[in-house]
Amino acid sequence: HTGSSCQPQVASRRPGVEALRGGERAWCISLIGVGYERSEALAMAEQLARIFGTEEDRVNCPFYFKIGACRNGDQCNRLHNRPTMSQTLLLSHMYPNTPESLALANDEPWDDDMYDRAQQHLEAFYVEVFLELANYGEIEDLVVVDNLCDHMIGNVYVKYYHEEDAERALMKLTGRFYSGKLIQAEYTTVSDFREARCRAFHETRCNRGAYCNFMHIKHIPRAIKRRVVREMYDDHPEYLGQTSSRRGGKEKDKEKDRDRKRSRSRRRDKEKKEKGDRRGDDDGAPPPRQTSEERRAMIASWNAEKEGGAILERRPYRVRRRLSRRGVEERRPVGGPPPALRAMVPEASTMA
Repeated sequence: HTGSSCQPQVASRRPGVEALRGGERAWCISLIGVGYERSEALAMAEQLARIFGTEEDRVNCPFYFKIGACRNGDQCNRLHNRPTMSQTLLLSHMYPNTPESLALANDEPWDDDMYDRAQQHLEAFYVEVFLELANYGEIEDLVVVDNLCDHMIGNVYVKYYHEEDAERALMKLTGRFYSGKLIQAEYTTVSDFREARCRAFHETRCNRGAYCNFMHIKHIPRAIKRRVVREMYDDHPEYLGQTSSRRGGKEKDKEKDRDRKRSRSRRRDKEKKEKGDRRGDDDGAPPPRQTSEERRAMIASWNAEKEGGAILERRPYRVRRRLSRRGVEERRPVGGPPPALRAMVPEASTMA
């Protein structure tokens, strides 16, 4: 009876327990699904971030992302994400290539005179454009490409330290001309020229030649780069006290950076002044090395001065009319002979 009475109670409890377990199971399954979806979304985001701007990216154009120019132009089947703000400007087809530079880019036969003419033209262009663009802001780098393909020939890239300076340069360059051509300036996604350049061209030799889709950067001597940078800071000393936007943009940080940075010209003047002070302190330094004849003459003069000093240190003689035992006049010092000799030799009588 007790067993039969307990069975209904267990049976009455079992549906509620089963329902509770079913709700917990559904809740756990929903949580697992949410976690799985979240992890899958994170993995997908990481995958998209990894392949963005590469050949695996089927949505965005990798060449436009790395170089800022695409051979297909607006007809490309991938997206060209044009930036609304950037530190780098692209001046399309600005550099006027000379016949010598075109021949060098095509690997045609050339001689030293041809190379010198092409290099002089390039350096003159670089100095002129750098100093002109420096009027709008502090320049970090300026490159001229050597490619001959239609979308890259004569392209010039200028990178400023501040986005505000790039924006000012874009506004000022709009509508201006250079060498009879309208300057086509625009923002570009290029931020690191080392990633955009052709490694084969800069390390060994590019098999594609001047029609490669990566940058073939023209060579500018370091002396030219240092000179134009020095002239930029001499013409615009206010650039030395500016702070970059990537450092926070706070006034305190700006003051600290201004105090930390010093003018290169002031530093050079200070170093020159210190060198001049050191040279002034070294006026009493020993003379330069002399020849053998000069040293001999100097030693002889020293010996002569020494002997003369020794002679002057002796006691002076005074002529005294003293007669010796033989009646001969003698010349003796004022003080007479030393005490030891005085005791041994009797003095002669003095004449009245």
